[in-house]
Amino acid sequence: MFDFYIKKMMSDCRSDDDTFDYSLCSDYKISKDLGITQQRVRNLKVKNQLVNPIEFDWKLSFAKLIKNAVFDGNKVIISIPDPNLYYEIQNFIEEQGAYIEKTLNSKHLVIRTAYFVDLILSVEPERNRNEIVKMIKKDYKEQCKDNKPFDDKNIGKSLLSGAVNVTAVLANISSLISPNNEIFKMLTGLITP
Repeated sequence: MFDFYIKKMMSDCRSDDDTFDYSLCSDYKISKDLGITQQRVRNLKVKNQLVNPIEFDWKLSFAKLIKNAVFDGNKVIISIPDPNLYYEIQNFIEEQGAYIEKTLNSKHLVIRTAYFVDLILSVEPERNRNEIVKMIKKDYKEQCKDNKPFDDKNIGKSLLSGAVNVTAVLANISSLISPNNEIFKMLTGLITP
């Protein structure tokens, strides 16, 4: 029953760019409609996604949420309203050899700015990605004092282990990033005052 309900709710909340407007289908609104707790709604969403997957572009959905993020020194804190989106982001970051920081609020995603570089590169076209990695390697060699090897597959982890200034790296690669990279646009809007 929940599968029919959530599919209808998600089709009503889907934007033209194939993302969801999470303010229209929040856990609170669903819990009021169904008369169950918000935690139960979140659990049902996760279970339903495993059994009856609803296709969505998690990178674009994530990019649209970055406008509400908070840049705090070397970390970015963002509220992710949908548990399935949260798990997609967490899985991607962990596949890159990085991690997210857990908080008591299960909706908050706390991630180091260096790991955002991996997210930025994930939405870049292949031709741009190679150029950007070359630029990052150059910056890494200039800033890293320990002569640690650079790992192309785990760029964020390499930047952290080499104690590289991520803000400077982002400034240097900004000219190479494609103009339609929503994650980079939102992140630079957070970092620059």
